[in-house]
Amino acid sequence: MTATVHVPAIGGSHQFLHFLPVAFELEQSRQCKVRIFAPTSDDADGIAALADKLAMPLPEIVIMKMPGTLQAVLPPAAQKTAKLMLAANRIRDCDAILCAERTSTILKRLPGHCPPLFHIPHGAGDRAVGFEDRFRHFDKVFVAGAKDRERLIAGGRCTPERCVIGGPVKLAASMRASLRPQPLFPDARPVILYNPHFHRRMGSGPIMARRLANAVCASDRYNLVIAPHIRMARHWSDARKQAWQALAVKDRVLVDLGSERSVDMSYTMAANLYVGDVSSQIYEYLVRPRPCLFMNSHDAAWQGNPDYAMWDFGPVIEPDDDLERAIRHAFESWPAYRALQVKRTEAAFDGIVRDEAGNAGFAGAEPCQRIAHMITHYLSDAEPVRASREGRTVRSHWVTPGHDRDYTAKAAPGASL
Repeated sequence: MTATVHVPAIGGSHQFLHFLPVAFELEQSRQCKVRIFAPTSDDADGIAALADKLAMPLPEIVIMKMPGTLQAVLPPAAQKTAKLMLAANRIRDCDAILCAERTSTILKRLPGHCPPLFHIPHGAGDRAVGFEDRFRHFDKVFVAGAKDRERLIAGGRCTPERCVIGGPVKLAASMRASLRPQPLFPDARPVILYNPHFHRRMGSGPIMARRLANAVCASDRYNLVIAPHIRMARHWSDARKQAWQALAVKDRVLVDLGSERSVDMSYTMAANLYVGDVSSQIYEYLVRPRPCLFMNSHDAAWQGNPDYAMWDFGPVIEPDDDLERAIRHAFESWPAYRALQVKRTEAAFDGIVRDEAGNAGFAGAEPCQRIAHMITHYLSDAEPVRASREGRTVRSHWVTPGHDRDYTAKAAPGASL
């Protein structure tokens, strides 16, 4: 029997690379019928473009609808949850659900039957929100590496049986797409990537963006990319966006408030120095170890705090510190941080190996294939049972088997970053 897997893609385009390649693999395997639920036609277009870029089959896409009267009164931030609840019965009419966000745990908590719920977390950061209570609702969590698995289990959010290391899907998909660093500026100045988080308290953007742009232009030694987390500017007014865009300087400062390049690793691969606060993109940047600098703009007591573990990868400065001196120190002190960057990145991203030049590839299992095979094994090993809703027999679903099979897929050849 071919299993049906439903995939709510409701978290935004920045999550697509983290989990949709696995959905494409499941569709390609012909062991599963995949159906992706997209909140908007723009999201559907982005999903189709990603499948095309990866040269993989595009599953059926369902655009989630909402009555116009309801859409008119709900704020944008609430519409994702509303669409999910309106489509809940249709999404749950399948053999398994795969998602990258945790809003979809609502599907487990609603009355009625819900099939197994699988989760691939988007990103491998260290903030506490990445290890929250909603993980308890997933039947299986496929994490990128041992770092996150150990913390989820130690915190009681997952049992060892339910939390599996699958590897970093986004990195594997980027390698598959042969994404390589591209020049961002016409000259050879070192490139600084400033990647502030959208969090109102932890994010440093409102305090530091202008100061950093001014310092870089005054020094004449560096170029700067200001590329905040894509969610930062999503609901900004045009005036506020224009104020940030005004920081751009031709051939010196590039400002990107949410293009595809801000989420596809274009900037993290091309930069020579990462400047940020609490974004998980730091781990994507450190796939190739390089200098880092962190902004403590919210007076965090960060030392020894696991929520700020990434701040061990480079110097940490305060808002009033001399930026030009701090940047210079970040480059000069990097050799002291390199070994820790390598160690923790390998714990964050399972299977990563590096050549002598520091370029990363995978030894053994390619994560997209690996997770897809684990899902198909989970479904094929389970015993089919009949679920009953409202006194009638409905289509077959699966229950969790009492064990997990160890499975290793073949790696994709010739891939590296």
